[in-house]
Amino acid sequence: MSILALFSIARPKPQPNQICLLSTAIFSGYLLVRALLSPVDYVARPDLYSVLGCLLVYLFVACLFTDGKQRSWFLFFLLALAMAHVGIGALQFRDGNNFMPISFLERFDYGRRASGFYICPNHLAGLLEVLGIFGLSIACWGRWPVWVKLLALYGSGVCYLGVLLSASRAGFISSAVSFVVFVGLSLWALRKTGKQAFVKIGGLVIAGVALIFIIGDVYSNKLLYLNDRIWTANQEANDNRIDLWKAAFQQFKLKPFVGTGSGTYLFYGRQFRSTRMVSDPVVVHNDYLHLLAEYGITGAAGFLFFFGAHLVNGWRNYQRLGPKRIVVSTRLMSNSLALQIGALAAVGAYIVHSALDFNLHIPANALLLAFVFGLLANPGVLRENQAPALTKSLIGWRLALAILGVVTAIQCFRLLPAEYFAERARVALRDNEPTASASFAVRALKTEQKNPNIYYYLGQAGMLEGNTASDPAKRAFLFQVASVGFEKGWALAPQDDTFPIALASIYDALERFPEAEWMYHEAIRLDPKSVSTKEGYQAHLEKWRHAEVAKPEDVDLSPR
Repeated sequence: MSILALFSIARPKPQPNQICLLSTAIFSGYLLVRALLSPVDYVARPDLYSVLGCLLVYLFVACLFTDGKQRSWFLFFLLALAMAHVGIGALQFRDGNNFMPISFLERFDYGRRASGFYICPNHLAGLLEVLGIFGLSIACWGRWPVWVKLLALYGSGVCYLGVLLSASRAGFISSAVSFVVFVGLSLWALRKTGKQAFVKIGGLVIAGVALIFIIGDVYSNKLLYLNDRIWTANQEANDNRIDLWKAAFQQFKLKPFVGTGSGTYLFYGRQFRSTRMVSDPVVVHNDYLHLLAEYGITGAAGFLFFFGAHLVNGWRNYQRLGPKRIVVSTRLMSNSLALQIGALAAVGAYIVHSALDFNLHIPANALLLAFVFGLLANPGVLRENQAPALTKSLIGWRLALAILGVVTAIQCFRLLPAEYFAERARVALRDNEPTASASFAVRALKTEQKNPNIYYYLGQAGMLEGNTASDPAKRAFLFQVASVGFEKGWALAPQDDTFPIALASIYDALERFPEAEWMYHEAIRLDPKSVSTKEGYQAHLEKWRHAEVAKPEDVDLSPR
């Protein structure tokens, strides 16, 4: 992208909306600064580099990638990838064995729910609902040969089949919302074609959408039933989400204006969890509350400015390319109009889905939405009697794109080796290969010392080897190595309770029970309502009691 930006820096293009670009700069700038100032460097990195990646895609689409046909071809490519996702998801749904085609990707046990290449079905639904509505919009409004439109329609249908197979309730609702937005915008544009055409085409559109809703409703209920999710819709799942939201609001009250920092819900979600929250509350399952908790009112205000600017500009693009153009043009179809309708419908889907899940914390889905907002910022169409112009502002934004690309490439070159070895260490630990895990962790530490996970993998590997060692001296040495790793990791993430729990396990194994007691007190302070921590603490007390009972009594050996 940087290279393309530099080579195209003087090439005239349709101008993006400056207010949209300004709002993006303000909002993303604040997110980047807050992430850099967050208390734990490493847990802030996902947000930091996700924002950088989204900025690159957004600026590239808004300032360089403006041709309607080229944008449509890119969407065809994404639809092809979506079909691959759905193909994998069909196997997962058929067999119910959590099949993943890539070995190091490990998905949770979702039974027969389809997730494609994702590890979570909800994230697959978040991808497919966007690409599905784009495929439908291109098929209905794009200026393409009939066979291309039929392929787009087929791809759209496969996407919605994938949403059904994912059994994501939020995906069902957000897909329905995007349908409503699409139909509303289409009918609003068609009313300018005349009464006869409006009734004829609009009637077909309404009938088709009604049929899709009926089929979708029948099969969604059937698939929910097959996945045993219909019975939990109003119980466990909803209760868990509400508890996560309450914890986020408690976190927000700690620093309401600037938030507690990027990635910190990982810690405060545990601290403010309810007693019925058994699983680890890593994310809020609500992108709005997550933003509010970690970035405060300032971040929320920046988001509203960004979102409002793009929504207003998208509506203006639609009005100009849709109703106003149709009145004066003999051509009903338009690639740019298809993309604007698709983009507005996709935003409608994510307005709903973001209130129920965390798709914008998934890099692939966040990048897709960056593409969508880039479309809204620049429809890629010149106004009447307007020639492509090269302005200072456009040159400035392209230079910013080039600089961001260079910075991101340098950081990738610097950080990716350690990330690679850290992931190898995690996978080796998962596969019960502690020696290999320790080796990979040591290699990762050569270039990265701010990642607490690496120290955790090193500590876990040492502890596993220590538990199997028969030589007392070797066992003590391995436990010492493990404790050093855990202590260094804890120093980097002092609010993470996994490190004191791990240290407590080592101290219990070495029968240093008072030190284990201290570690458990620290862990309970950080996560006071964790069931697993309290169970571990009770096991520690029981072991301590048994050790006290097993101690030999002092025997008087003096001569009588």
